Amino acid sequence: MIGIFNRAKIAPGMIGGGLMLVCSFVLMWAGVASDVTTDNKLQQVVHDSVEIDAHSPDPSYNGKLVIAAGEFRTSDFFEDEYLKANSSLIVQRRVEMMQWVEIQNRDGSPPEYTLQWVEGQVDFFKFKTPEGHENPLLQVAPIRYLAPQSRFGGFDGSRLLPLIGRLDRLGITPDMLKDPSREVADDKIILRRNPGSDLAGLGDTRVWYEVLPQGDYTVLTVQQDERNLVGASPSATLFIHKGLLSSDDFQQELEGEADQSFLGMFYLGGGLLFFALLSILMPKKHRFDLRPHINAQGAVAVVIVSATGSFVAMSLFFLLSLTR
Repeated sequence: MIGIFNRAKIAPGMIGGGLMLVCSFVLMWAGVASDVTTDNKLQQVVHDSVEIDAHSPDPSYNGKLVIAAGEFRTSDFFEDEYLKANSSLIVQRRVEMMQWVEIQNRDGSPPEYTLQWVEGQVDFFKFKTPEGHENPLLQVAPIRYLAPQSRFGGFDGSRLLPLIGRLDRLGITPDMLKDPSREVADDKIILRRNPGSDLAGLGDTRVWYEVLPQGDYTVLTVQQDERNLVGASPSATLFIHKGLLSSDDFQQELEGEADQSFLGMFYLGGGLLFFALLSILMPKKHRFDLRPHINAQGAVAVVIVSATGSFVAMSLFFLLSLTR
């Protein structure tokens, strides 16, 4: 009877471990398949494109997939109440405030309230207990600035800028600020609700910036015409990278970005596999003894076996991705 009871307690963990085991292999396989498929598609896209001189637009390439390398520049400047004039092509001002956040508990117990840095305004009126958890109004608004006048080589850059999503974090130094005495930490301007305090508190605000600096870039897109390069549609396809790149170098950059997504799924699958093995093997930890090879037994031995099994499986999937 006791044995049946113990098996009943173990079964849910075994079932959960089995489900995690299946999911882990699915994730790693999906990552490998996605990596291979994406690389093949990128190779085909780059192969089908035509390298053009961005500084000498040619109408004969209208409607064709092109790779253009050139200088992206502007004569416009961005500035606000904190930052001196900045000549970046795009400036994204981001703002977060220390606010009360409501955390719901899964067990149905009353929610918990904690102070956290949050972008945007948290509506405390929607809290189950708003009293005592009132958030002040956010006084600084986020901004997305696009240079009104810009040129990419010989093309008008105004249609390119709205299609660019990836920006660089702006490293803030005192000489860049209108008020050099402002507090700055981790490239964020700190605005204290209580200027006399050195500790983060309710209503404190942090402001930071992401930018697309002027410089040399390489673009892959379908040439709309000899003036704008891309069309007015927000769905226009655009790949952009820093530097003056050849088609081969540009392909390597694109594949490197795709590999980051593959590695994310890959490591997630490996981590899930580790916990799956722990769930399956831990109920039988008394059977595990790695001595005399390793001075480990019981739970420690299970952890070592689970980690080793996960590493071996990940290695095999990684080798598979290289051979496909």
